[in-house]
Amino acid sequence: MPDGSPAAAPPLPLRPRQLEILTLLALEPEGFTPGRLREALYGGRAVTASTSKAEISHLRRALDGGVSTRRYALTAPVSCDAREVLHALERGDTETALGLYGGPLLPGSEAPGIEEWREHLEVAVREAVLASPRPEHALRYGRRAPYDEEVHAHALRLLGPGDTRRALAMGRLAAALRY
Repeated sequence: MPDGSPAAAPPLPLRPRQLEILTLLALEPEGFTPGRLREALYGGRAVTASTSKAEISHLRRALDGGVSTRRYALTAPVSCDAREVLHALERGDTETALGLYGGPLLPGSEAPGIEEWREHLEVAVREAVLASPRPEHALRYGRRAPYDEEVHAHALRLLGPGDTRRALAMGRLAAALRY
């Protein structure tokens, strides 16, 4: 690229289970033992070790070997929006976190490890919004959380009496209260 930055790799076509594995590995860089990864993917369901090993093998091939073999961890860089949201929140950068947060993590996934990370991200982003003194953050997050009374009330508290955006926050709060 002209600015000297490396070109982004094209997205990989992965099956849902492989995407879950990749997401878990990206969010937990220290990796997983095979048993812990199986638990994060399947919970208490009876699934053989060979089933999860096959999924890892498919993912490893898709990543040109980018997953270690004994302790499952990424050995190649992978871009993960959820990880970037968390990094932004760690820096106290709510603006960037909101820009990167596209909504719940893998919303169709029922993998226990993904469900835990989904809740972690949702709570972390919401709490950052509620701690922010900027009404833009509450208004922006409020678009994704139409029934979150606390977020809409927070926006109203932050908006001055003459701010025309109060009508938007008030409308959202009224709708949330009816829900």
